[in-house]
Amino acid sequence: MRFTCFIYSLGPGGAERVMSILAGAWASHGHRVTIVTYDEGYSPFFSLSPEVTVQKLRLSGGSAARRMSNHFRRITAFRRVIRETQPDIVISFMDRTNVLVLMATLGLGIPVIVSERTDPRRYSPGFPYNFLRRWLYRNATFVIVQSKAQADWFKQMSDRVVVIPNPVRTYTDNQNSQAGRTFTAVGAGRLSFEKGFDLLLTAFAKVHKEFPEWSLVIYGDGPERLALERRIQELRLDKKAQLPGLTTSLTAHLRTAGCFVLSSRFEGFPNVLIEALACGCPVIATNCSDSIAEIVRHGWNGLLIPSEDTDSLANALNRIMEDAKLRRIFEANGPDSVGRFDIDSVAGLWEKLFQEIASEQFSN
Repeated sequence: MRFTCFIYSLGPGGAERVMSILAGAWASHGHRVTIVTYDEGYSPFFSLSPEVTVQKLRLSGGSAARRMSNHFRRITAFRRVIRETQPDIVISFMDRTNVLVLMATLGLGIPVIVSERTDPRRYSPGFPYNFLRRWLYRNATFVIVQSKAQADWFKQMSDRVVVIPNPVRTYTDNQNSQAGRTFTAVGAGRLSFEKGFDLLLTAFAKVHKEFPEWSLVIYGDGPERLALERRIQELRLDKKAQLPGLTTSLTAHLRTAGCFVLSSRFEGFPNVLIEALACGCPVIATNCSDSIAEIVRHGWNGLLIPSEDTDSLANALNRIMEDAKLRRIFEANGPDSVGRFDIDSVAGLWEKLFQEIASEQFSN
């Protein structure tokens, strides 16, 4: 089958990583996959299968007037690309892109799968996208979400909502051993308010003097960088906490870190959390999304704590840092706990949808 996939960019975000992984899996199953981006034309941040074609529309940036006109140009450009690539199925990732793609495919008679990547109860794409989404999602062949609670929310817009989790690469070797781990707590993600890295810094400041051998490294970039750098100075953590920026080697860091901390205020389905578990990295995660409670079993493969509670976060850090036996338990249980998210399993769930669409088209 031929798939034409739309996403704003192939940058360093979670949705972009999932698109890159799935596109490669689909191509390995014999599908012809084209990914269409419309950012400034940056190169993919994550590795991409050579069998996947990337088409860059470069319909972003510029003056305010140009950005406004780009909204209309994107719909026309999307429709042109769809006609040129002649896909059997169109796949779209992320709310605003989903709206534009559904508008571009009106009247074409091509099945469209849209995938939501955030928790709609905590985040809205804003007007007019939220209004248009309620109207257009009824036209989608399937709406993909990552948890049951998200599915329940989107059922007000579509009666074809399907839960498919994000994929992760699993590891079968013994390189996840605590014997090779450092006394480093790792955070990773966009440096933005919802990720709660300010809370993580505050919590780490409460315990670091008791555990002077431990340090904190937060990978990523974003609008909160300057504020976080100031917070590091205010908390006198300049020798203990680092913000090294983006990394293409996060897996390697997770396989040597002493623990991983998800400090988010809200999340959709955090890829980096299942990546950390797959790497055998002990995790601390805020219970800020129903999807997280489905991933982390408190005391078995990690610690689950309330969101926006720096005392609970500090206590969890204290417990992880002082208890090597607990870290070994989490190390052993982590990879097994995310086996259901391995690439082949998740790609298989998508494949079932593709076959269902094909059978419906054949019967028609």
